[in-house]
Amino acid sequence: MVVEQNPQIPDRTANLLRHEADPTVALYATCKRLESEGANAIAIPCNTAHAYVERIQPHLSIPIVNMLTETIGHIVGKYGKGTKVGLLATSGTVESRVYHDAAAGQLELITPSPDFQAMVMEAIYGPTGVKAGYTQGHCAASLRAAIEHLQNKGAQVQILGCTELPLVFSQTDSFPVGSASVALVDPTDVLAKRCVQLASSAQA
Repeated sequence: MVVEQNPQIPDRTANLLRHEADPTVALYATCKRLESEGANAIAIPCNTAHAYVERIQPHLSIPIVNMLTETIGHIVGKYGKGTKVGLLATSGTVESRVYHDAAAGQLELITPSPDFQAMVMEAIYGPTGVKAGYTQGHCAASLRAAIEHLQNKGAQVQILGCTELPLVFSQTDSFPVGSASVALVDPTDVLAKRCVQLASSAQA
């Protein structure tokens, strides 16, 4: 496994929402370095970065394992086609509609209303959010409120569609919401297992 970790890649959400620095070239350069190191496939454990994959993939000779399509396939296989699924993600991911595109014709994808989407963003980016190093307290309460909101809209399966969110609540088939429960899906976990499958088949 070759790892390229570059904290200087411009923020994807800031670009998608506010047209700040475009991360495409930096993401492409990172992928090319992995390619030059002999990688057979590339895994990008960032949901929002997948808004740029279609621009980058044609210029690579190796595939990017698409975390979003793998996640949708996992949900379809486990919970069935047509399942109503809630998306908990950055506003950049939501507005880019990359998950909607991946889910088209397979799942009914729903997102939080603006007030609850603001809570999700607060849980991620807020002063006591996950990116600031918190996994309990206000960020957990905000995320739980958004999960309950989506459950009330009929989403019995919900995607933890930002890499940091599973640090607050882990992937599970039964996350308690009042007297009911919902399933939480971690795309990073799905991606990791797919990469293990690819590596195992390559060695066979």
